[in-house]
Amino acid sequence: MSDAERVWPSGLTVSEAEEFHRHIIEGTRIFFFISCIAHLMAYIYTPWLK
Repeated sequence: MSDAERVWPSGLTVSEAEEFHRHIIEGTRIFFFISCIAHLMAYIYTPWLK
C-alpha cells in the first residue's frame, strides 16, 4: 500500500510538505518580529541596561 506521491518519513505529499514548510517559516518570522519588539522594549524600559 505504498503511495508513490507520499514522501518518507512524514507521509506527506511534496505539495503538502511545501505548504507545511511555508507555515513553519511564517510562524518563525512572526516569533522573531515579536521577540525583537520585546527585546527593544526591555532595553528601553530597563534603566540598568543603559
